[in-house]
Amino acid sequence: MGSLTTSMPTPDILALDFDGVLCDGMREYFETSRRTYAVTWPNQPAPDDAALPAFRRLRPVILSGWEMPLLLRALAEHRPEAAVALHWEQVRAELLESGPLRGAALAAELGRQLDEVRRRWIAADRADWLGRHAPYCPLEELRRVTAEAERAILVTTKEGEFARLILDHWGVGLADIQGKESGSHKCDNLRAVIAEYAATRGRRPRVWFVEDRLETLQHVATHPDLDDDVDLFLAAWGYNTEAARETARANRRIHLLQLDRFRQGLAAWL
Repeated sequence: MGSLTTSMPTPDILALDFDGVLCDGMREYFETSRRTYAVTWPNQPAPDDAALPAFRRLRPVILSGWEMPLLLRALAEHRPEAAVALHWEQVRAELLESGPLRGAALAAELGRQLDEVRRRWIAADRADWLGRHAPYCPLEELRRVTAEAERAILVTTKEGEFARLILDHWGVGLADIQGKESGSHKCDNLRAVIAEYAATRGRRPRVWFVEDRLETLQHVATHPDLDDDVDLFLAAWGYNTEAARETARANRRIHLLQLDRFRQGLAAWL
C-alpha cells in the first residue's frame, strides 16, 4: 500500500459507509424487517420484541438489507444462533427455497417490500421512523470530523433517499450521497469519485474509506488501481465481529479504527 506522507496528514476525500459507521439503526432494521415479514408471510406470526437481542447479535452476517427478514424467519424457526452465525449462506439459501416464492424472486420481493415498508412508515409517522436511528457519536463531533476533509461523501447500500432524510434531520451535510440506487459496487463508487476529482483538480486524490464490513474492505484491497489512492478503515464499533476485527489487525491494507479515535478527528486515525 502506498504509505501516507507527512505532507498529506488528512484525506482529500473522506468516504463513509452509513449503517454501522455513522448510524446505529438497529431498532429501525428490526421493526422494518418485522413489518416486511408480516407482508411476505402473512399467515405466520412475526417474531416479537424478544427476538431483538438475537437479531442484534446476528446482524453482522447480513450482506444486504433484503436478508434481514430472512434472519427473522431463521429466528422464528428457532434455528440455533451458532448455526446462523457460522453458516448464514447455507441457512439463507434454505430459507429462500422454503416458500411459494423462491430464490432470486423472493430476494427481489423482500428488497422491494423493505423499501415500501419504510416509505409507508415515513409517510405515516416520520418522527417515529427518524427516532429509531441513533448516531454513534455526538452530532457536533460528527459534523466536525466530516468537515476536516476537503470532501466528505457517503457510500452506502441503503437507498440514498433514506440516508438523506436521517442526515438532514441530524444537520450533517455531506458533499455527495451515493446510495443503493447507483447500482455500483463500492469499488466503482470510489473509482468514480477519484476520477471526478482528478478531472477537476489535475491530480488523483487521497481517499480514506471507512466501512464496517470487513468483506467489503477486503474486496477493495484486491483492486490494484485503488492501492495507492485509498486507505481502508474498519469501523470497530459497527456490525462486525471480534473475529473480523482480529483479521483486520493482521491485514496490512486495513486500519482498525476505534470509535474514540474516530471522534478525535482525522489526525488521530493513523
